Amino acid sequence: MPENTATNISNAEKAAILLSTLPEDRAVDIFKHLKEHEIEKLIKVMISLEPPKKETVKSVLEEAFDILKEASPIKLAPDKLRKILESSLPPEKLQKLLEETFITEEGKAIFRELEKMDPKVVASILQNEHPQVIAMVLSQLNPMKAADIIQYLPKRLGVTNVQEEVIKRVASLEKIPSQMLKVVADTLEEELLTLGAGKGETLSGIDIAAEIVNALPKDLQIEILDQIRKEDKVLADTIEEKMFKFEDIVKLDNRAIIEILKNVDKNDLLVALKGAPEEIVDKFLSNMSKRAAQMFMEDMEVLGPVKKSEVENARKKIIAKIKELIEAGVIEYGAGEEYL
Repeated sequence: MPENTATNISNAEKAAILLSTLPEDRAVDIFKHLKEHEIEKLIKVMISLEPPKKETVKSVLEEAFDILKEASPIKLAPDKLRKILESSLPPEKLQKLLEETFITEEGKAIFRELEKMDPKVVASILQNEHPQVIAMVLSQLNPMKAADIIQYLPKRLGVTNVQEEVIKRVASLEKIPSQMLKVVADTLEEELLTLGAGKGETLSGIDIAAEIVNALPKDLQIEILDQIRKEDKVLADTIEEKMFKFEDIVKLDNRAIIEILKNVDKNDLLVALKGAPEEIVDKFLSNMSKRAAQMFMEDMEVLGPVKKSEVENARKKIIAKIKELIEAGVIEYGAGEEYL
């Protein structure tokens, strides 16, 4: 007797299996749309069908999903739903819903597509745009991707250092109004389709700029920050300050942690690790000898409660020392240098 699989059973049997897996109310809805002879055929099959194997049910469901996916592509769903809503909602409610939901989701889809594209291609699309437009686009992308794209932007157009100007503008972003994003979308036309953003998105431009600069090769980091510093020292210092946070210690490798242990004051480290996330404390302890780690933990217990301000000051000292080690090339953080 042939094995009961989705490849050797009839379409009617597949339909019967599919219906039997659905909740009762969903099956009822489907029967309402069938013709009488189709219902009769299905009932006969469902009554006579032997219980299928789990593998058969799985195969039928997968096949049904593939067919439905081809018949109704996901990209078309918003248009169909839009038509339904146009028929059922007042114009003002529909407009509000479209702004807050549909446009935002479409915009996210566009940025997901940009994430997949070659950074050279994205840079070629953006290179002739105003730095503010480029900044808005890059602020929506993964910082690593944005850093890749920046490296392919022209360094200078006329008197403008494009890379520097883009980082400055990313750092100054706080909120992108919907109307401004619409202008950006219109400017980029077919290349970016529509950016969308509902009522506007609140951003931490400084944080985004710091992450992008962090992901750049070290020589380009220095070059861009030096250029920004010539025009706006406070902005450059703020970006640089954000480029390494105490929580970022977990991203450092063991060799870097060992170098930090050699160079920081033990008492500062004890205070800085008070109330720190467990993974940061473990990062340091795991790079000490068993005896040293035990003594360190005993010292932390003896230390007792510490003022929050003292902990913050100690952490600033640790961060400052880490930055010194990074700048001196003793440890690496971010993209670092390329290896050949």
